[in-house]
Amino acid sequence: METPVNAPFKEKVRLEAAKLREMNFKSKLEYIWEYYKIHIVFIIIALFIIFSLLNTWVFNPAPDTALFISWNRGYVPDEQIDRLKDYLEERLVEEDVREEVVVSPFFFTGDDPVSIMADIQRTTAMLAAGMIDLFITDQALLEEYSIVGYVQPLDQILTAIQSKNPEAYSRIEENIVTALFETGEDITESKTAGIKISGSPLFSKLGIFRQELYISMSITAERIENIIDALILFFE
Repeated sequence: METPVNAPFKEKVRLEAAKLREMNFKSKLEYIWEYYKIHIVFIIIALFIIFSLLNTWVFNPAPDTALFISWNRGYVPDEQIDRLKDYLEERLVEEDVREEVVVSPFFFTGDDPVSIMADIQRTTAMLAAGMIDLFITDQALLEEYSIVGYVQPLDQILTAIQSKNPEAYSRIEENIVTALFETGEDITESKTAGIKISGSPLFSKLGIFRQELYISMSITAERIENIIDALILFFE
């Protein structure tokens, strides 16, 4: 007997239960699937989304970022990137803390306008979100980043490094480079913009050999203590 479409809800439930009682197990499964498959599919999808969100937010949340390095020039193999990430993470993150070091390689080719625009948009968005702590670039890109305001002068960071680790500072001092920063309308001033890290003790230890790479601090960097410690690790 078909359940009347306009029957009250309680009556529908009673009639459906009566129908199911008359069926064997296989018939019940076929009946439920035939008439309720759309509901079942939606319930499965909803449960999947709920459990995925719970896994992400509650049971297995992503680790916080201890340091984010945007590697924007000079291709290096993934295994070298991983060695750098692991080395910094082991020394900057305590074992019982859910944090990670991110070294994000981002390479684009030559003078392709589409790639250049994608690089600008990506970098601007990440800076606005406060994601990037340090950049690794060549000198030409470092100069561009300083003039457009992507990076900030290193004077205070270098003072802190000199106080914390004079030996590392003495090596860093030999590799400091300057660039022009806008200090007012149509006014630029040369300031400490970056540190040459190609050939640094850390790169030599990890087997990373690239020509003329420089490290600089993003304009929105907030993890200052980790930045100081990371720069010291490059030159210990």
